[in-house]
Amino acid sequence: MSHQENVKQTKVPISERDIQKLYDMAKSLKYGSITLVFQDGNLIQLEKNEKVRVK
Repeated sequence: MSHQENVKQTKVPISERDIQKLYDMAKSLKYGSITLVFQDGNLIQLEKNEKVRVK
């Protein structure tokens, strides 16, 4: 089985509600990162690190 076939058969352990939270976080992020934290194959935490530059 190829990697692509394996990906199609794998269920993503992220709810639609969490996808929406991730989307909202990404929309408001100008500089930084978003980290997804999984435990036992389940998404348990979203972390948003934002950088603000001062002149």
